Amino acid sequence: MRIILALVKKEFLQIFRNPVLWKLVTFLPIAQLLIFPFAADLEIKELKTVFIDHDNSSFSRSIRRSLEETGYFKIVNDIKTCSEAEYAMEKNKADIIIEIPVHCQKKIYRKEKPAIAVTANGINSMKASVGVAYLQQFFMDFLQINLQNPTKNIQPTSAQSAQIDVFISRWFNRKMDYKNIFVPGILAVLVSMIGAMLSTLNIVREKELGTIEQINISPISKGHFFAGKMIPFFIIGMAEFGIGLLIMIFLFGISIQGSPITLLLFTAVFLLAMLGLGFMVSIFAKNQVQSMFVIIFLFVVFILLSGLFTPLDSMPHWARTLNLVNPIAHFIVILKSIILKGSTLFDLRYYLTGISLFALIVNSIMIVFYKNRIS
Repeated sequence: MRIILALVKKEFLQIFRNPVLWKLVTFLPIAQLLIFPFAADLEIKELKTVFIDHDNSSFSRSIRRSLEETGYFKIVNDIKTCSEAEYAMEKNKADIIIEIPVHCQKKIYRKEKPAIAVTANGINSMKASVGVAYLQQFFMDFLQINLQNPTKNIQPTSAQSAQIDVFISRWFNRKMDYKNIFVPGILAVLVSMIGAMLSTLNIVREKELGTIEQINISPISKGHFFAGKMIPFFIIGMAEFGIGLLIMIFLFGISIQGSPITLLLFTAVFLLAMLGLGFMVSIFAKNQVQSMFVIIFLFVVFILLSGLFTPLDSMPHWARTLNLVNPIAHFIVILKSIILKGSTLFDLRYYLTGISLFALIVNSIMIVFYKNRIS
């Protein structure tokens, strides 16, 4: 035990003697947690809309007025023709073009189906898809209200006489606030960065300085060596995660619905897996540049496939298959389940088994191959 404590003390001294490293460890993760949830907000608050009215009727003017009242659609008033609208979209001055056809109101009187053209700027695919979905819901609500209103000249059909009231209830995220989804994902990324990136640089730096050879010829067992290497980063990672939870609760107002003990248990196992992955890369790398390139490559793949930015269900089959060995994707699901849904350890037992198995494999490879290289 004294040997492990001495090695742990040595690692802490090396971390805090480096003025750049300890600032990156302490301040950078917290800064990312404070900035990213506010910057990466997928909620669409405004859509620049061009409204071209070929009908010029009371019905089309009512559509325009209702669009402006929603607050989402900002009508660009100085555009009246199709050519001007196309030019505005080419210059990214318009997100949506709505074109009301000629005789739209008369066709509705005749119970026909006029075609209202909607053109979306596909450069921003998220904004385009959300804007089209907003418009579809808007036209459904608008027509339903106008067809039911007896003061309107449009008479309801027999099929429209029976109406259904739909009451929408949103579980686990009632206000549909994107921060509730994004903050747990950022916490998972921060724990991964602390665990994998810092541990990756550790042994490689010892190789470059030559101190690893001094440790190898000393009477220190491999268990003591890796315990002394992993414990400091494990303590730092858990402390950073705890600070992140406090920021999540008091700054973002996200309460933990599940058990904090279960949350810390999963985090501890995941952090051990990330530490093992980082040390495994550092064993095979010859210098810090090689190790950073490898770990950054793995991180880019893991994060892009993690479901942080794209829903897992919308990914192709090969990506979902690849995610079976993606620890960050599983940990994000675990954090969301415990924090938002209140899932129990029994509910997530298969995730615990998978992450524990991943941690066991990477740490076993780390120990076995380190022994082979020394022998």
